[in-house]
Amino acid sequence: MFDRLDSRILRFSDCYGQRFMKPGTYCYHALPATGYAVDIKRPFVINVGERKSTNVMNQHTVILRFDKQSFQPDKTELTIESGDLVIWNCPDRNAPGYIVQGDKEFFASVRLWNECGFSHAFGMPGVYEWKDAYGSGICGVINVADPPRDSKNCVDLAAWRESLSKAVLVTIDKNEAQPEKVEIVTGQTVYFAITVSKGISITDRRAFYAQT
Repeated sequence: MFDRLDSRILRFSDCYGQRFMKPGTYCYHALPATGYAVDIKRPFVINVGERKSTNVMNQHTVILRFDKQSFQPDKTELTIESGDLVIWNCPDRNAPGYIVQGDKEFFASVRLWNECGFSHAFGMPGVYEWKDAYGSGICGVINVADPPRDSKNCVDLAAWRESLSKAVLVTIDKNEAQPEKVEIVTGQTVYFAITVSKGISITDRRAFYAQT
C-alpha cells in the first residue's frame, strides 16, 4: 500500500487550483473519476470579471461534499476577478476519487495546463518518484521522513508541528520542475504550481506498475 499521488484522480488529501486570467463565464462539474467522460453537463459556474483589486491575485476556496452519489460544491456559483485563483478540495475521506472538469481545455484537473496548481498532503513516509503520465518527461522526487518520536524533545516536536502548516513549493514551467527534489516530513504538503505546460500530470511512478 502506498500514499496515492496522482493529480488525474483527486482525493481528500489533494487540492486542485486554477487561475482565471480572462473575464468570462466558466462552467464546470465535479464528478467521480470514472464518470467524467460520459457526463457533459456543467452545472456550476465561475464568473470572472475585470480586475479591480490592487493586489495581483485573490484566492477563493470551493469545498466539495459527496452526497447521493454526486459531488456538490459549497458555492454553486462564484464571482471573482481576472487573475484570481480558485482551489477545490473534498475533505471527505469516504468520497471516491474525483475530477474537476471545466468547459475550456485549460480548466480540468485531469490534465494540468497553464496557471494552475495541484497539492498533495503526504500521509506516509517514503520516497515518491513522480512523473508526467502524458509523456512530457517532467519528473521529480519527494522524500518524506517521519516526524521525531522523542516526546521529550519539545523543540523538534514544535518544529514538526510548525512545518505542517507550511507547504513546499515546486514550480513547473514548460518542461522543467524546480526544485526537482524536495524533502518534507509526514503530514506536510507539496504544492505544484504550473505556470506553462502542454497539459501534464503529477503521478507516482508506482501507479504505472499497478496498472500492468
